[in-house]
Amino acid sequence: MSPVESVPAAVLHRVDEYVELLYDDIPEKIKGSALILQLARNPDNLIELARNEALLSALSRVLREEWKRSVELSTNIVYTFFCFSTYNEFHPIIIQYKIGSLCMDVIDYELKRYDQWKEKVEGKKAVTPDKSEVPKSRIPEPKRRPKSGTWAVADVNLQKSRSLVSSYHEDLCNASDDGLSKNDEEQLKRKLKTLSKRQEQLLRVAFYMLLNIADNVKVEEKMYKKDVVGLLMRAMERHSNVDLLILIVSFLQKLSIFVENKNSMASRGIVEKLAVLLDSPNADLVNVTLKLLFNLTFDTKLRNKMIKLGLLPKIIQFTSDDKHINLAMKILYHLSMDDRVKPMFTQSDCVKLLTDMLLLNVNGETGGEGGGTDVLLALCINLAWCPRAAALMAGEGRLRELLERAFRHNNAMLMKLVRNLSHHPQNRPLLVEFVGDIAGAVTGGGAEALVAECLGTLSNILHPDTLDVFAVVERYHLVPAIMKILDPESGLGGELALEGAILAGAVAADARAAAALAAAGGGGALIAALRARQADDEHVLQTVFAFRQMLSHPPSAEHLVSKTEAPAYLIDLMQDKNVEIRKMCDSCLDIISQMKNDWAARIKVERFRCHNGQWLSVVETLGAPGGGAGAEGEGDDLPPYLSAEYLTTHPLATSDSQNSLNDESDSFSGDVIDLNNRDLHDGFLGPLQESANSLDSDTLFANDLKVFA
Repeated sequence: MSPVESVPAAVLHRVDEYVELLYDDIPEKIKGSALILQLARNPDNLIELARNEALLSALSRVLREEWKRSVELSTNIVYTFFCFSTYNEFHPIIIQYKIGSLCMDVIDYELKRYDQWKEKVEGKKAVTPDKSEVPKSRIPEPKRRPKSGTWAVADVNLQKSRSLVSSYHEDLCNASDDGLSKNDEEQLKRKLKTLSKRQEQLLRVAFYMLLNIADNVKVEEKMYKKDVVGLLMRAMERHSNVDLLILIVSFLQKLSIFVENKNSMASRGIVEKLAVLLDSPNADLVNVTLKLLFNLTFDTKLRNKMIKLGLLPKIIQFTSDDKHINLAMKILYHLSMDDRVKPMFTQSDCVKLLTDMLLLNVNGETGGEGGGTDVLLALCINLAWCPRAAALMAGEGRLRELLERAFRHNNAMLMKLVRNLSHHPQNRPLLVEFVGDIAGAVTGGGAEALVAECLGTLSNILHPDTLDVFAVVERYHLVPAIMKILDPESGLGGELALEGAILAGAVAADARAAAALAAAGGGGALIAALRARQADDEHVLQTVFAFRQMLSHPPSAEHLVSKTEAPAYLIDLMQDKNVEIRKMCDSCLDIISQMKNDWAARIKVERFRCHNGQWLSVVETLGAPGGGAGAEGEGDDLPPYLSAEYLTTHPLATSDSQNSLNDESDSFSGDVIDLNNRDLHDGFLGPLQESANSLDSDTLFANDLKVFA
């Protein structure tokens, strides 16, 4: 990209002379642009050059009119504007003269021309002349005169001009497919190589200038409309020029933060092109490729494509390289969010190496930009959900070391990793010896984040198949700790309250521990916490599960039903929007309804109301005083049953109903009901309305009556 070697040193006060050269023939224009480029490469001259409107106008005009005739001339002028683009203060100048748009046209033309050259040399097809190229007839040529006097000098200059203006492009286009010898083919290949080098210099300065001015979002939006991503993707095929590739991938990395650009890259197979670059021996190219891949991993489809192309093993290998380890960790973290990908990590020694690396660097930085143990720890936490990966992490004494470091450094994230590992049954026996330490962290207080993870770990360990739950609860005073955590007035955060409800459910799995929790007022504490956080579905579900566990044992179940308001809350949650909450409530109410208490009849009535709510609302509305016809002043009492006309013209079922009155189902254990049958109304609907209005449970359920709305 350096100017012509024969050009003398440029002087700032002679800049007007250099501008004059831009109005002559191509050789003088190349010389003038090279001299101006010398001045622009010195930052001290940029302010003075920016004030020279004649200079800027001449440069933009020559580039606009002559860029197809000389690659060297275009390179000099674009390089000059690139020098201005390195400083934000001069970006308005580039925008004013529309150099960015012009550069994109130049890049598009040069890429098309390169494809023509390549196809010609490879003998794929004959090169068709580019219609956008300036016709030869429009290029003015001086008249030829006899070689005497000054005209002899003019003729010599003309020959030099022709040798500079004529490019190898014409030789390549004019070469005939017939009769090409091996020497001719070799010569064409050498010409193509020479031209490609010159062209790559132009592409590099043009892309670099566009990258500099792309700091302006509006400018970048214009580039997107002119398909800058497509130009960059096409230029990525120049694998021979590593510097150009590094620039292109860096540009794509910057553009990829906007979803439109990312989608454009994805449609052009960006992942496939980057997969090839990961095998490059150039560390800088690999590093910038990993940066772009990291940006692309925020897209789920692109992550899946990376897995399909087999990039996971390649990226895992980069974890052993200090220069690429941080980027590799970030990419692996995003890939590990997919449960289908987690088992793939276990196909090598990756999991063991990551765990050992974590043990060596806990509470210490691994170095590099945005790196450190946090990314590595987050990656391990994700992998710990995979049973196979969890077994590898916990094996060979690693679980003991992780737990020791978690307590030594009071590291909540490391404790979260231990908690995920304790989720798997095969790892629970390894944590039995640490129950005292974990329970001590719960009862002894400390940072809420650490206590919350200890509560979750303890909930996983307290399993009847692993240890004596009641003995642990009694020895480490877990019931008072649970009561304190669930107390809304304790000032503890919602996360701790949720973990307290989870631990209460784990403790209630044991009959003696459930009785101890109920005797200490655990049911009331759960209800108080539920009342304070009833908008949190997760907290509600865990609380209902704790009720379910306590109802599994007669002593604690009797206390929960007779001494607390738990049944009333369960009835109220029977119509919750959350499906899981409704299922858990139904399970609890089934147990309560089978017990000898006053709640059994109430539960039957409420379930009937819930199941036939729409039907009852219609019946009560039509049967209420002043409703129906009476509301219009007619004053007539409604009949004891609904007329067939009303039933056939007013459907009662909503779109959510699984059954309607016209469904041919076996809901009534009989044939299809004819709603126009008067005997049916007299014998069925009349008693139903009376029963519904009185809500007498004995009458309603005497014959196991069910009406599906």
